[in-house]
Amino acid sequence: MKKITFLFLLTGFWAFGQNFADVTGSLPQLTFGFSAFGDYDGDGDLDLYYTGQLNANSNGGGLYQNDNGTFNLVTNSGLPILNTGAADWGDVDNDGDMDLVIMGYDNSVGVTDVYINNGNGTFSASNTGLLNSYMGDVVFGDYDNDGDLDIALTGMETTNWTYFSKVYENDGNGNFIESSLNLPPMNYGKVKFVDFDNDGDMDITLAGWNDTTNTSYTKVWQNDGSQNFTELNLGFPQLWLGDFEWSDIDGDGDLDFVITGTSNQDSEAHLMLNNNNTFTDDPHFNITAAHRVANIELADFDNNGGLDIFITGVNVVGSSENLIAKLYENNGSGIFVENTTESFTAVQYCDADAADYDNDGKTDLFITGADTNFFGVGKLYHNEHPGSVGDELAKKITIYPNPAHDILNIDNQEQFDYNIHITDLTGKSILNQTAKGNAHVNLSNLPMGIYLVKISNHKDSFVQKLIIK
Repeated sequence: MKKITFLFLLTGFWAFGQNFADVTGSLPQLTFGFSAFGDYDGDGDLDLYYTGQLNANSNGGGLYQNDNGTFNLVTNSGLPILNTGAADWGDVDNDGDMDLVIMGYDNSVGVTDVYINNGNGTFSASNTGLLNSYMGDVVFGDYDNDGDLDIALTGMETTNWTYFSKVYENDGNGNFIESSLNLPPMNYGKVKFVDFDNDGDMDITLAGWNDTTNTSYTKVWQNDGSQNFTELNLGFPQLWLGDFEWSDIDGDGDLDFVITGTSNQDSEAHLMLNNNNTFTDDPHFNITAAHRVANIELADFDNNGGLDIFITGVNVVGSSENLIAKLYENNGSGIFVENTTESFTAVQYCDADAADYDNDGKTDLFITGADTNFFGVGKLYHNEHPGSVGDELAKKITIYPNPAHDILNIDNQEQFDYNIHITDLTGKSILNQTAKGNAHVNLSNLPMGIYLVKISNHKDSFVQKLIIK
């Protein structure tokens, strides 16, 4: 697998303004909800799987089809309606459409399965034998580099009601086989596949409450390339009831680590800067921390080329507790400054997803959880940051061939600096790099399918659909 270097074009200019509009419409207001954007119908825009608890006895939500920016419930999708879980989109059978792995609670037992996209707007449970569970996390990732998606799963299984963490290997025939990797059991765990050491294979990051040692836990399990994993002590703060994200914050080509949560009572937030796989707690990082199942999203919300941070949850300091929903914008020097003009609904026991659902070149935001009174929340915020339509920029840059195979060419008539960001149809980042003048992007290790290419500079951006055959 090729190494992908993440570089971000940083600028010295930023300006605050209220740029997010509440466009929730008829989406339901749910507690203990979770969500995931993905293009299940292959029309080039992101649809939304969103489900949670309507009241003590029933769940609501489901699959919502994106119809020109309006989300309409698909009543016959075949997907379960759950709460207190997680979901992740991915093409598990390599047939060109997006499948969905889901874990959650149906108010009686846990439900965990891979739902195969039938290509006609419906999904079928594959009965993979994953542990039925909830109160945790589930993600796709190709940890064995064989070209298909494997699964990491953590939570509480609902047969014996015990905590666990497991990895399941995709055998290429639609079967998921439990690996021998002995991960610690997590209470309210979070898990991600990521190549933190940039050696071409997927490592595993796991955080939560270790039910064996009765301590909070944040560790990386390093993959040696042969699916042998070693638990590493990288000096990370040991936290739970929060969230974490990996990305190249400082633009030096390796992945840094942002985490929020708690180890005892107070909330903490840290930026761990990566210097050749040695991590330092950034003393300049000063955002309001949160836990009570908080959420962090990293995205370039203001289109200036640098990663910003959205955080929501409960901030606890001593006897003071406050629900927060804050946006911190990157000033171009790795310093995050709160944008106090934005107004988001703050939630706890929450989920959030950042994605450009309407393909206008700006990253939007969906939030779900419980408010101060523990009423359900489901809010869709449209990013209306000015100067991001991209018409002028699109006239100056040509992207070809499309469909592409091994190489994507980008011709820049005026030879200015710009950023290239390729995502799949779930919104996951595939490649993010800067360029000047013409560029040639290596696609040879990407599977066939549909992707989105975002071209941006310090004042403008546009998005183009890319087909890889």
